[in-house]
Amino acid sequence: MKTYTTTKEKKNRKSLLALIIGLALIACAVIITLCVTLTGTEDVGGTILPPSGDQTKQYVMPLSEYTLGKDFSDKLVYNQTLKQWRTHNGVDFLAEKGTDVVAIMDGKVLSIENTTLEGTVITIEQIDGITAIYKSLSAEVNVEEGATVNAGDKLGTVDLTMATEKKEGSHLHLEMKKDGEYLSPLEYLPEGADK
Repeated sequence: MKTYTTTKEKKNRKSLLALIIGLALIACAVIITLCVTLTGTEDVGGTILPPSGDQTKQYVMPLSEYTLGKDFSDKLVYNQTLKQWRTHNGVDFLAEKGTDVVAIMDGKVLSIENTTLEGTVITIEQIDGITAIYKSLSAEVNVEEGATVNAGDKLGTVDLTMATEKKEGSHLHLEMKKDGEYLSPLEYLPEGADK
């Protein structure tokens, strides 16, 4: 026995199929929107940060008293010590030997190294996704690898240990990087001038 479908039944089936496909597409769009929205925040040490890196925490200066030395430059500048032209990937804060150096932002200490060319170097991954690198510190430091630090916590003291910048005198050489690119620290610090 053959069953025949009327034109009206065919239209109803097509309408039902279109409705089901439409609802499926709407459900997919809602799920994708929720996934993008919910994964757009990052939980770092109990602090929720939006993907832009905005946060309520503020940067602090690494030293309380200093004179601004050589500024960040991605162009070639003359290095007095090495007697050559090269980029200057950080900012030099000239200060008396023994001046306290503090963390400029909350973060985690990734490494502490003692090198001939750069002195004692502390690298901190900050909660905003930027890596701060403190160079030319004294050998004795106040933090350990893996430690969590807050903005203003003492890391160590200024020294004259950076062989590649000996002619600058005692100073902190501060570098900042994000996604492998060097950044100008003075664009982030609250006081980008002599204090």
